[in-house]
Amino acid sequence: MPKKMMLCLVGAMAAAMLAHVAPAAGLTPVRLDAQALSAGQIRTARLKRLESAPRVSAYGIVLDPGPLVTLASQVIAARGAATAARAKSALARSEARRATRLYRAHHNVSQAALQSAQSSLQIAEAEQATAAAKLVQLQTRMLAHWGPELSAAALSSRAPLPGLEKGAAALVEVSLPLGQALGNPPTEAPASTPDGETVRLRFIGRAPRAATGVAGQSLFYLMPAQTSAPIGTPLAIALENGATEAGVLVPRSAVVWHQGEALVFRETAPASFAPVPIRGSFRSGDGYFVPESAGTPLHAGDRIVTGGAALLYSAATQAAPAAKAAWAGKADDGDDD
Repeated sequence: MPKKMMLCLVGAMAAAMLAHVAPAAGLTPVRLDAQALSAGQIRTARLKRLESAPRVSAYGIVLDPGPLVTLASQVIAARGAATAARAKSALARSEARRATRLYRAHHNVSQAALQSAQSSLQIAEAEQATAAAKLVQLQTRMLAHWGPELSAAALSSRAPLPGLEKGAAALVEVSLPLGQALGNPPTEAPASTPDGETVRLRFIGRAPRAATGVAGQSLFYLMPAQTSAPIGTPLAIALENGATEAGVLVPRSAVVWHQGEALVFRETAPASFAPVPIRGSFRSGDGYFVPESAGTPLHAGDRIVTGGAALLYSAATQAAPAAKAAWAGKADDGDDD
């Protein structure tokens, strides 16, 4: 076999082995000496197996409950008006029937009295139709803005309406990313305020439409009133999406990003580290949960870099071009003999 072809084959085999160790494009494994390990403050930790549920990162906003309370009051008032209009119409109908019978029975009432009773009935029926139409309009608006669950609670003055009216609770609209939806939204979810405070949200119901400026599914949650989260405060929320499964939790300090992909450095030998993408991972608490079903080659017991990962990433990106140049140089040496 010609020497140049053999060197090219060896280079291709080495590149394939390198790709198997480090799937991230443009990165190579890194080996450091003791001095570099100490200077870079490289720290590692062993991964532990645990169980968690997949989570979706959602956006929340604390809503003003005023429009809900006001609209609920208007619907309740319209219901009362419609009931009163029905009663008035029923009375007018009864009076009109009575006047008709009396008029037909030897004109026991005058024609003017009969006409007055019939006119009163027509007015009462028109008022009833108007009241009914107004009630339908307000109920439709209520459902269109707040959904069936929250509307029913508000119109019956049951929870969470009393808490919202007293300021003891806050209403949160939670929006999912575009294209994502939850068949069974979690009954509880953690949320983070801008100042880093964690609060627990309780599910109320589905929102009938997407929030302004957001195209994903929206949900209504309730949270205890927070001085750090007044009306209009944005919240970062994690919603469980699916059944619990086993995997490993990667600390946030271990994760670096390369070409839009999250990866960690796994210790393959003393002072040797290989970049490993954590595909299929999702945010969970202070790190990223990597489920076993994702197929990522990380397992319980593996040691990963939790301190100094950025230094290793820098070394891996600088070593990759040098390695490619070295193989290219070897491939060009020699002759075709």
